[in-house]
Amino acid sequence: MKKSAAENIHSTLFSILFFSVLLLQLTAPDLQLDSISDRFLWRLPLIEKINAFRYTAGDSIFNKGLRGREDWLFYTGDYSIHDYQKTAPIGPRRLQSLAQVLTSLDKHTAAYGGMLLVVIPPDKNTIYPEYMPAQIPVIGQTSRLDQLMEFLQKNTKLNLVDLRPVFTAASRSAQIYYKSDAHWNCLGAYHAANEILGQVSTAHPEVQSLPLSAYETGVMLDGTLDISRAMGLTLQEESITLTPKIAAGSLSHEPYPPYAAMQTAVNSQTSLPRALVIHDSFYPECLHQFIEPQFSRVIFSHYGESLLADYLDVIDSEKPDVVLVEFAERHIEYFFTLITRDVR
Repeated sequence: MKKSAAENIHSTLFSILFFSVLLLQLTAPDLQLDSISDRFLWRLPLIEKINAFRYTAGDSIFNKGLRGREDWLFYTGDYSIHDYQKTAPIGPRRLQSLAQVLTSLDKHTAAYGGMLLVVIPPDKNTIYPEYMPAQIPVIGQTSRLDQLMEFLQKNTKLNLVDLRPVFTAASRSAQIYYKSDAHWNCLGAYHAANEILGQVSTAHPEVQSLPLSAYETGVMLDGTLDISRAMGLTLQEESITLTPKIAAGSLSHEPYPPYAAMQTAVNSQTSLPRALVIHDSFYPECLHQFIEPQFSRVIFSHYGESLLADYLDVIDSEKPDVVLVEFAERHIEYFFTLITRDVR
């Protein structure tokens, strides 16, 4: 493919700047060849400047990320692109193993009269495929999330929360994911919480999600955007905030002593049910703000920081009314690998 004039200029400027700074440092008398990258002067600022220049010049492909239509950024790590293109199916044995892990958690929960919910936040490119670059086509017919949902529905009695229908509908009239981050924003988390709490309320009517009108809407400028950072950029983006107009009870957070990696959210409303939340990075991205006020006590932990045996022990000792298992679409197999890892 023939380079554009802008790309040629960018390449030339980069080469001149890079080699000029490198040659200056090569004159150091105590130079060790294996330490050049560590002591390279202005290395990180230079990378940031070059990436910013590339972004301004219109480049689309960066480390761990790419720019789609209307400047939407998409993560390319893990299985993200494979999920979008539907080119990396889960093997039958791995599907069975995933089902066994979730069924084990479900059986322990049900033994004490509790309910387990499995929630899988969709990848951003699943909900906003119209912003993906045209050069990356959808090739297959069935995604890994399709596979897993179908297998679990046919072979287990798990309660599954499929967010795709409500997210697809909501995305037509509002932005529910960040443009420069892989996660949902607070509005997306609100819709996810409504689906989760709707299922919880069938067994616990005292748990009720609030209408959007019960929240004060605001805007904040966010510069902690994971795809932007992964691409070596420092973009900022306005993000929606949702604050309850009337606070129901008060929350305090404290460690959960039996396990250092776990924490608890304690509600002043003690009559509400209790929950255990096994989560990834989507839970602290606003979802906790809607979930924790609906329970008297929530024990929560990232599945990468505790083991399956730990969670089963907590279920047996705490007997939570609700166990929420949340892992992202691109982390389907990552979830299984971490929660069943051998730490010996």
